[in-house]
Amino acid sequence: MVKTFEETCRLLNYELYLLHTISKALKGTFNEDFILKLTLTGLTANGALGLSRASVFYYDREKALIYGKAGIGPYNEDEALEIWSDLSRKSIPLESYLQHAVEGSVTIQKFPEKVCDIVINIDELPPENYFKRVIAERKIFHLTDISEENFGLPKEIRDIFVPSEIIILPLSSSRNVIGIIMADNAFHYNPVDESTLRLVSLLSIQTGIALENARNHNVIKRQLEELRELHSAMEILQEEFIKKEKLSTIGKMASYFVHEIKNPLVTVGGFAKRITESEDINIIKRDAGIILKEIKKFEQILGKLSGFTLLSPSKVERVSLVETVKEVIDFFELEFSRKHINIQIDIKENVYMKAERVQIFEVLFNLVSNSVESMKTGTIKITGAKEAFFVKITVSDTGKGIPSENIPRVTEPFFSTKTGGFGLGLFIVENIIENYGGKMEVSSAENRGTAVTVYLPA
Repeated sequence: MVKTFEETCRLLNYELYLLHTISKALKGTFNEDFILKLTLTGLTANGALGLSRASVFYYDREKALIYGKAGIGPYNEDEALEIWSDLSRKSIPLESYLQHAVEGSVTIQKFPEKVCDIVINIDELPPENYFKRVIAERKIFHLTDISEENFGLPKEIRDIFVPSEIIILPLSSSRNVIGIIMADNAFHYNPVDESTLRLVSLLSIQTGIALENARNHNVIKRQLEELRELHSAMEILQEEFIKKEKLSTIGKMASYFVHEIKNPLVTVGGFAKRITESEDINIIKRDAGIILKEIKKFEQILGKLSGFTLLSPSKVERVSLVETVKEVIDFFELEFSRKHINIQIDIKENVYMKAERVQIFEVLFNLVSNSVESMKTGTIKITGAKEAFFVKITVSDTGKGIPSENIPRVTEPFFSTKTGGFGLGLFIVENIIENYGGKMEVSSAENRGTAVTVYLPA
């Protein structure tokens, strides 16, 4: 039957409207099942294209299998009559119809179930079989003359399709054949013309693009989830690592303090016992002096422990740099004399800082102590001046210096190259300075000396 010009225009307008409506809906989703249902529903919408049923078969290249993925439409004439008479009475607009059908309320279960039961080994199909040809040739096939003797389709397909016109075409991504779309005009029996074939091809292209985008989106989503899981796992590992580091540090501290306390404790115990057993006042005085000396060692050890664990200031006051430097020098006076160390002080003005006096003493004490320990003789120079909003303090010496490879590690706790050293000094200094919002710099050259500069807010 030849269509009039008006009928042709009306059908063309509907086809364009259908293509636009489905394309717009496909762009708004990354749900693979929704994409397939939307495409199949559009192909069979109200029978306007003359198509009664449609189905999608996926192609697994590695396993050489074709298997049913989705289908829509009636299984027999009774179901067809029931569906289409109901839809014609409701006069549902296309957008509503598509949404209504995709949600499953007009989808008959038997046909889709039969489609999804199909699994075909493509290697077992003869070369002329249309399912094998559509994968290999990637083109559309329109079958109009079908008989039992020359069907050209797998037996599994013949079991669910009734004699009718059939369209078979590839469902492709930008790179590969994803599967096959198959539709027929069973129960409508309206001839499938060229315009319908073009529309089906265009819908197939849109569906392939949408499926590829959905798969890429899902891959990216899965990778992001894996990254989040990896990030969470790394955070847990980092926490465990920090815990182990803390335990290791605590263990080293315990070993350090046990070692340091053991010797004076044994000495104190020994001489205390001798005092209780002796009546000679000279021996008692001598042993008491030794005990007093060992007790001072205890005080130094406890001071180091306090400096290590209580780095945050508790009492901020106005601290004079000159006065603090003098206190530190007085403490090392005997050591300077014993090693013939020349001490130079260059503080141009009486600079003040807002800090805890004990902590500033601790900073200078550790810096001077490191210099003294690195020298047999030589010069220690302490300079101080105000620079902008900071007080710059430098303690330099002419000692043996630090190897260049060790400079980045000098502030690590328990890192030391000194015999019997435990590497707490510069660690304590850096932490105190950073707690005030300052910074520390270390420069050194082997056999020439070391200079440590600290910047404290004025």
